[in-house]
Amino acid sequence: MHKAILGLICLLSLNLWGGDDARRLYEAGQYNDALQIYDQILAKHPDWEEAHFGKGAALYKAGQIEEAMREFELAIPSKDPQQKAAAFYNLGNAFLKNQKLQESMQFYKRAIQIDPRDFDAKHNYELARRLLKQQQQQQQQQNQQNQDREKQDRQQQQNQDQQKQDQKKKSQQQDQQRQDQRQQSREKQTEEQKSREEAAQILDALKDNEKKMMQERMKTKYSGIKKEKDW
Repeated sequence: MHKAILGLICLLSLNLWGGDDARRLYEAGQYNDALQIYDQILAKHPDWEEAHFGKGAALYKAGQIEEAMREFELAIPSKDPQQKAAAFYNLGNAFLKNQKLQESMQFYKRAIQIDPRDFDAKHNYELARRLLKQQQQQQQQQNQQNQDREKQDRQQQQNQDQQKQDQKKKSQQQDQQRQDQRQQSREKQTEEQKSREEAAQILDALKDNEKKMMQERMKTKYSGIKKEKDW
């Protein structure tokens, strides 16, 4: 189990009008009210890094992370090293909250470079590093699962294609068999027809011969010619 992310560093030492009120509202959890005061301050002093820092902290607590990041970025030019490091640290927290782990590590590293004793930044840097490693492992596992699934899908598709080809081939063979059977049947019918015709011709020829022989007998009988015996 990873350690939880450590919270914001909020350094509010506003000396302008409304600074103390904004800080009290922030500490009381009245972030929207605090934001109104920060807006009033920045309307008069738009380049004041501490006001941007305080507004970023209030926005972060109010759940407006993207807006908070812009305010923390505007606080980075501060000449106060501690304030600058805190801005980097809070940016790291904002990116970490948005699951942008590599970006968060970069800002934690910047904070640590300015303040090597910033143990909160070191803690969150290590947390982000472990989360990134875990995320990469999960991504690798997901990629492997996707590859395995794609491989299975390809194999299944190949099997289906092979089955279709086999079925098509079988169907073609069956069609060819039926065609051959029809051809054989036609040839058989042709042979039978030919045989019948030949038989009919033979029968007709026999009838003609019998008829001729009968005619010859009749001629012999009525011609009065007697055949001599050869003895």
